[in-house]
Amino acid sequence: MSFFAGVALVAFAAIWLTAVLTLLACVIYSFKAVRRARPDINLWGRDTLWNPLNVLLSSKMLTDEGLRYRHKSLVSLAIFVACVGGTLLFAAITGHLR
Repeated sequence: MSFFAGVALVAFAAIWLTAVLTLLACVIYSFKAVRRARPDINLWGRDTLWNPLNVLLSSKMLTDEGLRYRHKSLVSLAIFVACVGGTLLFAAITGHLR
């Protein structure tokens, strides 16, 4: 195996490991944000259309701590999309995606 192939393999593994970890962080921060909904919001009611994760869509439904977790969740989701999308884009450009 050439040096370039080894470096590419290590980079590929690091990118996918980062993607998995950021996806896990996104899920954890999302649930933490949902747990920090305002007290007057009914998580299983009309306010959220019977889906508690919908509190992430509106900043008015979260406390200040919930907004911080929402921000962390969205940042980790963006990093996940960048890792996966960047890898797929690189594979498509180089012709390795068939």
